[in-house]
Amino acid sequence: MTTEQFFTRYAALSMGDDGAALAALYAPSFFVASPRGSMTFANDVQFLDWLAHMRTFNRQHGMHGLSPAAVRETVLSPLHVLAQVRWRVQFEKTGDRAVEFEIAYLIERAGESWHVLGYISERDQEEEMQALGLL
Repeated sequence: MTTEQFFTRYAALSMGDDGAALAALYAPSFFVASPRGSMTFANDVQFLDWLAHMRTFNRQHGMHGLSPAAVRETVLSPLHVLAQVRWRVQFEKTGDRAVEFEIAYLIERAGESWHVLGYISERDQEEEMQALGLL
């Protein structure tokens, strides 16, 4: 599976209701970083609960489309890739105008697919949503 195919699947699962399938794309533990700081997480029941919470939050605020607009990759080792993904998101309030943002993912080859070891968000999601009048 190419990195572009992986992130297309990631987007589809993010918009769906199968949190376990989305969680399966993550390593057993992973890091998350944003302008607010960084943390590490276990891929466990609490993570599944957080995914459900985020899915509800996004739907309540009118998010109805997510797709990778571009994926740039840097091969770091035979198993590891740094993938910079520019996401295109659609909200009810923005109509046809998509909102774009970038997240850099450290991913590891896992058989025919990939696992997310961690990601760094370029901007804070809540601040961006507030600036767009979505919150």
